[in-house]
Amino acid sequence: MEKPVYRNERPLLFIAFVISTAFWGALVWFTHGGLLVILPIMFVLYLFGQSALICHLKGAGALISDSQYPDIQQRVRFCRERTGLKYDPKVYVMNGNGVFNAFATGFLRKKYIVLLSEIIDGVEDKPDAMNFIIGHEMGHLDRKHLLYATYLAPALCLPLLGAAYSRAREYTCDGYGTLCCTPEAAQQGLALLAVGPRRFKTINMTEYLSQMRDTSGFRMSFHELIAGYPWLIKRCARVSPEAALNIPRRNLFAYLFAACIPRLNILSLIIIYFFFIAMAMKGKMPGEMLMQGLYAHQPHYQQSNMGNYEVGKKYMRGDDQHLETYLGGDPNDETSWEK
Repeated sequence: MEKPVYRNERPLLFIAFVISTAFWGALVWFTHGGLLVILPIMFVLYLFGQSALICHLKGAGALISDSQYPDIQQRVRFCRERTGLKYDPKVYVMNGNGVFNAFATGFLRKKYIVLLSEIIDGVEDKPDAMNFIIGHEMGHLDRKHLLYATYLAPALCLPLLGAAYSRAREYTCDGYGTLCCTPEAAQQGLALLAVGPRRFKTINMTEYLSQMRDTSGFRMSFHELIAGYPWLIKRCARVSPEAALNIPRRNLFAYLFAACIPRLNILSLIIIYFFFIAMAMKGKMPGEMLMQGLYAHQPHYQQSNMGNYEVGKKYMRGDDQHLETYLGGDPNDETSWEK
């Protein structure tokens, strides 16, 4: 069975991979290989943080099995067969404290799917909609979205690119969910996120989809372009071949403004931190780079505090930072300077 990969995911993945590879290579070069020492330490810290989630999952959640919620276990097997996932992920049900969500996660080589109780209760009498939710999360595992996330982080914090790749992944996984149910059931699973566990059963989908006409304006286009998830209305439309034909184009001017907004998260902030560490190891701290930039337009003047002086050049010296010409000799001897 052909995998329902959204048309933009693969090219965006390729672009992000090339940019991230160049970034990591440059960072290793700038740090003279020092990054290769830091990364194992960061990986160990990541494992400790991730293990906290997995331990909480195992200590508080209920593992789906043939004797624990066998109805859900049956649907997990069905979805695994339909999506072509080559292994059995461990599936847990947890109390979501009112949050309607499900997510995929992992720890080393083990993969998990977490179904928050509210979303499962909401589709209890809509089993096909439950299939969509489970199939969607299996899509994340089958496409190895968890594996790529850290490596691609440098590129995915860039404007437009990071958010576009994230949205493409969601469209792909919606396609996986639709493999496990009918388009109508897929729309119901998404409508649950839109209006909650009671009203989604009676939602007028035709009327709901008609709201797509409002998504082509500047503001709607801009906020979607900087977001990691498409508008739910569009997701509902894309799981139906007929409705997908009516999705409007975004406002072109919105792209210009969205190109100025980076997609920052905790991981990207760590990457930026590594960048400043690399610059420090090269002796290019931000303050020094700023001073060099201020005097770059004056070719006959050079500012330096590194001791590398050239005879006849002018330098900023003293508490009042006035210009003096270096005459040669010991830089610490005042006779070597002329005001």
